[in-house]
Amino acid sequence: MSFPSNYPNSPPSVKFTSEIWHPNVYPDGRVCISILHPPGDDPNGYELASERWTPVHT
Repeated sequence: MSFPSNYPNSPPSVKFTSEIWHPNVYPDGRVCISILHPPGDDPNGYELASERWTPVHT
């Protein structure tokens, strides 16, 4: 797990260092979970802004 310099305004990135198979893990180990995607609208139109990263969830 690595944290950007502007954390918590931007999400951390998560990557497995050993091989794992999971539908939300890319072949290179990066984790794909909507809550870890950058804030704002999804350019692909699959996720609502409320499903993406925000420093505070209520």
